[in-house]
Amino acid sequence: MFKYVFIPANDSLPIELQEGDKSGGLNNDILSKTAKRYFFQNSDKGARAEALKNATPDQRKTLADQLREEAKSASVKSPYASQMAALDDDTLINLMSSTQTSETCGIIALTVPTHLNQHRAVSMYSADDARTQNLPYNRRATELLVACGHNISSEPSPNRIAIGAAPPGGVCGDVFVGRCHDDEIADIWERVDFTAEDANPRSEWCDVARQPGGGGGGGHAASGGGGARSLSSLMNQNAAAIGGGDDGNGFREGKADGYTWSQNDEEVELRFPVASGTKAKYVKINFGKTKLKVVVAGQTLLNGTLGGTVEVDDSTFTIEDANANDGKSKELCVTLGKKEGNTWPFVIRDD
Repeated sequence: MFKYVFIPANDSLPIELQEGDKSGGLNNDILSKTAKRYFFQNSDKGARAEALKNATPDQRKTLADQLREEAKSASVKSPYASQMAALDDDTLINLMSSTQTSETCGIIALTVPTHLNQHRAVSMYSADDARTQNLPYNRRATELLVACGHNISSEPSPNRIAIGAAPPGGVCGDVFVGRCHDDEIADIWERVDFTAEDANPRSEWCDVARQPGGGGGGGHAASGGGGARSLSSLMNQNAAAIGGGDDGNGFREGKADGYTWSQNDEEVELRFPVASGTKAKYVKINFGKTKLKVVVAGQTLLNGTLGGTVEVDDSTFTIEDANANDGKSKELCVTLGKKEGNTWPFVIRDD
């Protein structure tokens, strides 16, 4: 079992501690299922689903015609709208049913897993239509969001001034908050406890989240006016702090102790300055799927765990001229072929 919390938007109601069975893992996560079911039952989606189910043929045709008219109006903004308008009645109704009456929820990544936060990710689950449904502002959830380093607008929403002035970037409606241990390299994904004490914005984990590489918002403005950055944006932001390099492109290249590194979606390259007389026979490199050890002339230059998995057969090294003009400066270039085409959250960390 694991613990998580429910934070009502109504300040007069306490934060509830709830429990769930962790045995379902990521593919059958009970917290995600509970949140989706809760928001479905507390929305009009159920009523819409029932109305579609019991609609007469004439009602279904009228609804399909309305959907086509809406699609035509949206054709300038969406390249798929014209295709949607060409669908038959049943296909249109089924499409609406699957997209507008299914059990879904919005997920805000309060923190993404990093080495600094012991690979603990904290997520907030909310109604995905909270704003269109005009749900009340959730002060406690918003304070937790800000405590993790996410920026929100200080300007109140014009149409909500009379009922509490919810910031455009704040959280609306009830939310669930849970934590997981998520370490892709170690192949771990497991629910761990998030208690009512953790929901305090002055908690230690919030302090860690605000640090560079701590997994939170890091004080950067949220994109698009939303309360939290996307998961990929957060991963890139925190990878910059972990990988070494603070040049605005820190997850693509940087400097570390005794070497420089760069990466793209296909490979990682590390460059070590070496003595001018260094030959290949002086170099010993242990290429592992997730490990790397570099030894030159008996001296260990690097020994650590990689930020992803490599294809050992696609990994190699060369000794090159570091300065084409003098022909004397040398550097050892180690190239690692990535098994999966993606950006690693960090290149390597010492064991």
